Amino acid sequence: MSDPVTARRIMVESQIRPRNITDPRILASLRKIPREAFVPKAKKAVAYSEGNIEVAAGRYLLDPGTLCTMIDGAEIGPQDIVLIIGGGDGYAAALIGQLANAVLALESDSELAEKAASLLEGLDADNVALVNGELAAGYPDEAPYDVILVNGGAELSLQELASQLRDGGRLVGIEYEQNIGRVRLYRKDGGIVSGRTLEDADAPVLPGFVKPRQFSFDAA
Repeated sequence: MSDPVTARRIMVESQIRPRNITDPRILASLRKIPREAFVPKAKKAVAYSEGNIEVAAGRYLLDPGTLCTMIDGAEIGPQDIVLIIGGGDGYAAALIGQLANAVLALESDSELAEKAASLLEGLDADNVALVNGELAAGYPDEAPYDVILVNGGAELSLQELASQLRDGGRLVGIEYEQNIGRVRLYRKDGGIVSGRTLEDADAPVLPGFVKPRQFSFDAA
């Protein structure tokens, strides 16, 4: 990896701008937040490469392009309250913390959450808080939210989480159907939830979002 500042600039120019992501706030956040701080020491050399990076057993930092497609699609405003589901990597929370009024990062892995909290404290991310809980349930205690971002893949429909959105709220995540992952953006207007696909994507499925496997037994 070249020096981090140069690596962040190259990431923006080679991975983000080609996706037609031009929001200056998102680009500034990417240039500011040290992605290398959120990956294991052995993987810092590839912190700014394309692809997902494993940060704990079965948990991944999403590739920058996919994550930024979700952030851009959610149209996060400076007054918005955002819930990140699977926020234990810390990086998504740090980026979105630069865009939103407040960020709640829900994490089921307490060790991962503790590490993320420490990293965020070092970045003075005062508007980001980590909470513990089962990911698929969301965090209704602090609902409604302006934006919910599911920071990973889901084999289950995400639409049920829309009940935790305020009217006009947006929900974005990566849904799998027949082994194909797609970034899906949902919007809640007048109590009605509508969705559309932003792009195809590949992301590891988060705990709690795995579809129950169906078994069949052949007759003797």
